[in-house]
Amino acid sequence: MVTLVAAVLLGVAALIAATAAALSTPRLGFELAATADGAVAIERPAGGIQAGERLLSLSAGPTTFQLHPDDLIEEPDVIDNFAARERFMARQAALSGLLARDVVTLGLRGADGGERTVEITPRPAAIGDLPFGFWFQIAVGFGGLLISAWVWALRPGDWAARMFALTGLAMLTFTHAAAIYSTRELALAAPLFRALCELNYVGASLFGVAMINVFLSYPKRLVPAVGLLAAPLVFGAWGAVALLRLTPDVATAYHLPIVTEMGLILAAILVQAVAVRKDPTSRAALLWLGLSVAVGAGAFVAMMAAPQVLGFAPAMPQGYAFGFFLLIHIGVALGLRRYRLFDLKDWAFAILFYAGAAAAFVILDLVLVMTLPLDQGPALGLSLLVVAFAYLPLRDWLWRRLVARRTLEDHELFNAVIEVAFGGSRRERGDRWRELLNRLFEPLDLTPLENGPATPRASEDGLRLTLPATADSPALVLQYPWRGRGLFGRAHLKLARQLAAMMSHVQDSREAYERGVSEERRRIARDLHDDVGARLLSGLHTKDLPGAREAVREALGDIRVIVSGMTGDGLPLSQVVADLRHETARRLEAAGLELDWETPATESEDALLDYRTYRALISAHREMISNAIRHARASRVSVAVQVENGRLHTTVSDDGVGLGARTEEGVGGSGLRNMSRRIDELGGELTFPNQERGAGVAMSLPLTIG
Repeated sequence: MVTLVAAVLLGVAALIAATAAALSTPRLGFELAATADGAVAIERPAGGIQAGERLLSLSAGPTTFQLHPDDLIEEPDVIDNFAARERFMARQAALSGLLARDVVTLGLRGADGGERTVEITPRPAAIGDLPFGFWFQIAVGFGGLLISAWVWALRPGDWAARMFALTGLAMLTFTHAAAIYSTRELALAAPLFRALCELNYVGASLFGVAMINVFLSYPKRLVPAVGLLAAPLVFGAWGAVALLRLTPDVATAYHLPIVTEMGLILAAILVQAVAVRKDPTSRAALLWLGLSVAVGAGAFVAMMAAPQVLGFAPAMPQGYAFGFFLLIHIGVALGLRRYRLFDLKDWAFAILFYAGAAAAFVILDLVLVMTLPLDQGPALGLSLLVVAFAYLPLRDWLWRRLVARRTLEDHELFNAVIEVAFGGSRRERGDRWRELLNRLFEPLDLTPLENGPATPRASEDGLRLTLPATADSPALVLQYPWRGRGLFGRAHLKLARQLAAMMSHVQDSREAYERGVSEERRRIARDLHDDVGARLLSGLHTKDLPGAREAVREALGDIRVIVSGMTGDGLPLSQVVADLRHETARRLEAAGLELDWETPATESEDALLDYRTYRALISAHREMISNAIRHARASRVSVAVQVENGRLHTTVSDDGVGLGARTEEGVGGSGLRNMSRRIDELGGELTFPNQERGAGVAMSLPLTIG
């Protein structure tokens, strides 16, 4: 907390100092810009002066100063030699002196070529006069200081964090110095201007030196603590030579050391990559650092320092280019904090892909314009086509090879899950599950876990992946994927969750199938025991031959019904009713009873009944007829079958002694209970309607279509 408070106070103090320095020189109230014809134009009018007029000169008393577009240079380091740089500073001193006068005479030339003079009083600068570029650079420096202080506060004893704190101080120095002189209206006092330029150089050099030491210290210490003094000594000496003007030109003094520092940073990154090649977590952290430096500092050098070394103008204003350093700071901070390392590879690939695509597009467009007789429009279109049809397929191929790491296609993965779930035994399913995980992720270690999570979870920056219990296997912990060469990323965690969900679903389906098979086996066993077995046992103990034959015929009928049910085919309602009528007529005729069968025509008589429905119907009907034959002492049996409102209604009645007399004799209890149980299981209903003579049994079943 103390470190962060101190950083905030330092940042506020730097803000106040920079603002005061920026407001130290009076202003004319114009917005000036250099023109292509070598003049200085007024872009924002004020005090009766028209926009577009050329500002030719400033004069006060006998002193007249002719303006030149070079007077508006934002960064003096673009001047290629020290003599020209000194002339620029001398002109700044003269202009600053003129702006300090009470009245200044402006020499103007209008659009018509006519010239005139206007007297104006320079006014003190106000905060509202400071442009957006000033505040942007101040914000970059302040943000860099706070980020580095935060990391140092979290890791105060770490050399990499200490060096990173120096980069924040360096960023505060060079951004605030540049913010003052690069956003001036026209001039600054020469001593202040020179001091700010030197502060900018010192801060930029310190940033590079500190960043070199960050990569020499993290993720792995490459040199002892004393070795961290090498870069400060070398570049400190180089800076002293530059400040003493002992170098041949400005590029050698100011720009070449920055480019050299960038090269050494990249070299340190490469050495770190070799040093941590067997440590996936450190390798991912290095990727954070390397990616941020490569993108941020590389862009700054490409846009600012390299063009000046080669003798070209910078590609963008320096103040806005400082935003690249903030990107560096954010990336390095996240790397030192090891933030979301398991996602980093995906992000890095996407960032580098888009950066590469943009660079390829620009370079290809430039090459086509310079080498072929093409206008800018056709060259631009051709560049887009090449990038779309060549670079994008390359990107997909690289993604599959370097990031996705999918060893199985989707259909292969589905087949593998099916093979695991339908293994012959629990042990076989567990072995197949582990084999599949080894094939997908190639972990160095795969360990059972007693209490696992409900869903797959990645931990330890992507080194570990914990899977819940599934496929008759306990929860498992996978460590060091791809033989220790990578980390579990978000895509891999998503794959693991999909795999676990798929396995759970298939396993539930297998268990449901096994429950169905088990239930079918129990049903067949129950039907064989309750129906076939009971009838055969009854025939075995029947002394008269006709009764034994009847029992055997009934048992064979039950067997046919059971076998039909095993095939899974439904039976037409009309066929079931016809078979029952034929069987009932034969049984009653053999017993000496008459049959009245009433079957009204219905729309559903050709409907297919599933096995459970027609089995219950046949068994219940047979039980009703058996009770009438054995216990009713009747002469006639009446049967009515009809379908109404999606239900099948069957009534069997006789003209015998009635149900009460039979109950007193102790008959029919077990058969009626079994019949009632089966009908209840199907959602049916068994009732005993009142009638004047004999007994009746009514059954109602939902008409379940097979």
